[in-house]
Amino acid sequence: MRCGKIHMKVGKDGRGKCSVPMWRNGLPAGFCDEVAYGPPIKCKMYRDYTGRLCREDGRYNGYVPGLACPSHGGPKEVI
Repeated sequence: MRCGKIHMKVGKDGRGKCSVPMWRNGLPAGFCDEVAYGPPIKCKMYRDYTGRLCREDGRYNGYVPGLACPSHGGPKEVI
């Protein structure tokens, strides 16, 4: 899978598409493609008792190559 320009930069209207890769039965199934307003918001990280890396705010901590929707740790819409 390869991200397009719309997954990497916000357009003139202030929107892009979420670049988080999605998987189904262990195979690539495209990208999230929800409306995204910017890259993931930085947050402090810690390791839980199993050694897994977690965000302090509890949001998505997986791989995000470009823009992220609010569900995957990106900024919310600015009104």
